[in-house]
Amino acid sequence: MFNNYVTESRGRVDSDKNINPAKLDQLLDLAHKHLKYDELYAWDANINGIIVRLITNSFHQYDFWVENWWPGPNDDSVKPHAFIYSVSGVPKEKTFAYYCAPRDTAFFINTEYYGQCKSWALGIAAKILEERFHTHSIHGACAEIDGRGIAIVAPTGTGKTTQVNKLFQHPKGKVIGDDWIYIKHPSGANKVQTLAVTQPERKLYVRTENSLNEEWLRPIFARCKCENVSTDRKECHHQPGEKCGFDMGMDKCYWGFANARAMLPREWMKGADKVGDRANLNLIVLLRRDSTNPAEVELNADQAIDVLKKGEYMIRPGAGPKEQWGKMSNEPWYNPYLLVRDDKVQEQFFRKELEVARCILLNTGAKGETIERTHERIVKALLG
Repeated sequence: MFNNYVTESRGRVDSDKNINPAKLDQLLDLAHKHLKYDELYAWDANINGIIVRLITNSFHQYDFWVENWWPGPNDDSVKPHAFIYSVSGVPKEKTFAYYCAPRDTAFFINTEYYGQCKSWALGIAAKILEERFHTHSIHGACAEIDGRGIAIVAPTGTGKTTQVNKLFQHPKGKVIGDDWIYIKHPSGANKVQTLAVTQPERKLYVRTENSLNEEWLRPIFARCKCENVSTDRKECHHQPGEKCGFDMGMDKCYWGFANARAMLPREWMKGADKVGDRANLNLIVLLRRDSTNPAEVELNADQAIDVLKKGEYMIRPGAGPKEQWGKMSNEPWYNPYLLVRDDKVQEQFFRKELEVARCILLNTGAKGETIERTHERIVKALLG
């Protein structure tokens, strides 16, 4: 039977990322009234060495959390660095998310959507890793070809995951991660020659809409735990020119809702030998999608920083309120997961990375540009 959970909130909910400890204590009192002992799930995730504990009464969030992350220690030898509370079924309380930076704690009320829970876990870990361990957290994807690593940093909907899927299918290609990557920097100020890219996830929380163009993913998604896949034609919201999965004889439409997801083991895609855990950084690819800019531009460090800091992008269906879909917005550093934003720190990290890696900006929406043509541009920039 197809394993698909439909959440009431299918995207990020409104939030306050700057609450004080007193407000958090009020929320924790509320949680303790509704987290019944026989409906309580808790599990420690190891996110690049940062232990984040989820405490929830949502089995769906707990189930995806355990699938997604490597486990923390199974005893009390290491205490959690951070906490996420997620409490559903609280009457008279609006659906909302809170974050208390001084306590490294997030709190969700009446939302079971896993995507925001996951992204805030990464955001909490990012704050700790950047402050204490000289590790840059990037909302991006990474693959390697013949030992040379490509980091793709881009807003949602520009083809980041699609291009990673193409890259690791290269005869000498491997996938590292498709959503979040780490670059560990040396603590000193000396010029570095190489930087390594790693990623934190045990399994990938991927958009099932990728199977529209990558048909080989459909039978794999059918075996995965999924979230918000359209199993009713009436639920489908296709882009212009897209054919509905139901019209193709399927009993579901993986791309009918743009924010539908699957919890996907990396090795299920093309085998364990196509999976890597780290890659040397050689190329940074920035993506955008519009009809006016050129298909390819090489950027120097200042130009790349300007693009990243501005973070201009088009809001995709499933991201934010429906009335905002299709409108332009800004996502500094192309990173919606940053719970604590420090432009100075982000620029310092990116400048170091731009010292060791070439940077190109590709426009996947340029006239005549195809997925294959964008892929060819990336491979040529990487391998020459």
